[in-house]
Amino acid sequence: MVVNSRETFERLYREHAGRVKAYGLRRVGSEAAADDVVSDVFLVAWRRLDSIPNDPLPWLLGVARNSIANRHRHERRTTALHARIADTERPPVADPPGPDDLLGSDDLVVRALAQLPASDRELLMLVAWEGLEPAQLARVLGISRGTANVRLHRARRRLATALAADRLQQLQEVTK
Repeated sequence: MVVNSRETFERLYREHAGRVKAYGLRRVGSEAAADDVVSDVFLVAWRRLDSIPNDPLPWLLGVARNSIANRHRHERRTTALHARIADTERPPVADPPGPDDLLGSDDLVVRALAQLPASDRELLMLVAWEGLEPAQLARVLGISRGTANVRLHRARRRLATALAADRLQQLQEVTK
């Protein structure tokens, strides 16, 4: 039984560790932090190996999402504690890197994404970058499939509006 569990875990790691690391890297911004996220995710996976669903990627990304959220909460608490100890004000922990930080601001789509709320960006990037279907998206976010579909539809609509506004602004600048 232990050998089978080990083989199952090793296969799970081989098949999905790269995708989990890519997800983490886009959200935490450094190789070392992304490696820590992968470690956290697969520690949980090892402990809960019997409860991992047949389609494990959304489950693994959900664990990664929680790990990153825990990491950000820890960073905020640590920063606040250091500020209290030093009796000085410290700047808050920065948000995870957004699309501008990752790709540059010359891209029309990236600029439009940057105008969206972080929750919309997350939905769109989970679908576009991670290749998730709406049902998988729902599992990652811990919401119903219907809710995921509605949120995704609204995020896509807001992205389309931001793209159209950016194009209109470019046309106005050209015609000046």
